[in-house]
Amino acid sequence: LLGLQGLDDITHCLFWSMLFNIGCYVGVSLIKGPNAAEHGQATVFVDALKHPLAGPGSRFWRGSASVNDLLLLVGRFLGPEHAHEAFGAYARSRGARSVEALSADADLVHRAESLLAGAIGSASARVMVASVVEEEPLGIDEVINIIDEASQVLAYSRQLEQKSRELEAATNELRGANQRLQELDRLKDDFISTVTHELRTPLTSIRAFSEILNDNPRLEESERTKFLGIIVKESERLTRLINQVLDLAKIESGAAEWHSSEIDMREVLEDSVTAVSQLFKERKIDLTVELQQKVPGIVADRDRLMQVMLNLLSNAAKFSERAPGKVTVSLAQQSGFLRVEVSDNGIGISAADQEVIFEKFRQVGDTLTGKPQGSGLGLHISRRIIEHFGGRMWVTSRSGEGACFSFTLPLARGLALVKAA
Repeated sequence: LLGLQGLDDITHCLFWSMLFNIGCYVGVSLIKGPNAAEHGQATVFVDALKHPLAGPGSRFWRGSASVNDLLLLVGRFLGPEHAHEAFGAYARSRGARSVEALSADADLVHRAESLLAGAIGSASARVMVASVVEEEPLGIDEVINIIDEASQVLAYSRQLEQKSRELEAATNELRGANQRLQELDRLKDDFISTVTHELRTPLTSIRAFSEILNDNPRLEESERTKFLGIIVKESERLTRLINQVLDLAKIESGAAEWHSSEIDMREVLEDSVTAVSQLFKERKIDLTVELQQKVPGIVADRDRLMQVMLNLLSNAAKFSERAPGKVTVSLAQQSGFLRVEVSDNGIGISAADQEVIFEKFRQVGDTLTGKPQGSGLGLHISRRIIEHFGGRMWVTSRSGEGACFSFTLPLARGLALVKAA
């Protein structure tokens, strides 16, 4: 049959079996149309022949899609205008007149997937493309890849959020530092302005009265003595102000000298009271001292604590204007601290001003005359000294009911009680 002669039986069976199978395959293929996978693969091969320079972007794709669906999908994430421009550029590169003239082949699907990958990641883009096309089910490996890429995207997103928070924190720190620098610059200007004013005031008085004495040699002796007294007082005021400014500058710059040693706070208070006793007698102010019989010793700079006490006592004498004036100094031990109080029956301090008076060059003055009292540095320096030795200073008062200035100092560990003389 068919000229096949001289073959054995096995060869004849193989030949006719292969011929039958080929005939069946061709017949079934002619009767049944290609499915989506076969159509996509055929499109890839045909396009490869039509566009040999299309580049490495083409790949096998298993399914079918609509150009309009792909355009809407890309437009949802990139914006309609951007999507239409991208599809238009792709159509021109393929020789099509418009986007509508394109066919939803493998290259177009791959192009849409690439556009989406730049916005949402390749794995998510794969899923989104699969949602608008008819494609074969994804395999387990593809699902795992999608999960891995999604995890990476989440990790990158968390890192980006962390970097954003760090950047925001750094920005806030820089903003706060800039505000502090501006505040320091303003305080510096205020400080210079205030110091200049405070120095000019006594200098003006000294110069004015000196010129009067110089221009009037025949001035009466009483007037001459009065003017000389004013010059001496203003000179002392100027000296105090200069010393306070220098002292404050040393404390704030950390250049102040501190000579700490074991001291008896009773002796410091007694010496301070003795130093100002004449001032209190001149102003007819009753000065009462209430000291605990024996108190533990403390470690501090004796001269600095004397400076604090003299400032508090001079302030008390200055503002105890009501007759009869009364000032009380007390010392007591309280739970690991020594507490010192200097109270007066003067004009008092309002609640709003009780922190203001501890600021540099801030003073509430005399509520009756409105005239400032002192330079406004004494209390600020006193508080800085007490805080340097681990203590605290504050004031309790009511307007018209006097004021009580208090400070505490920590006890020195291991020191025996200092017995009163």
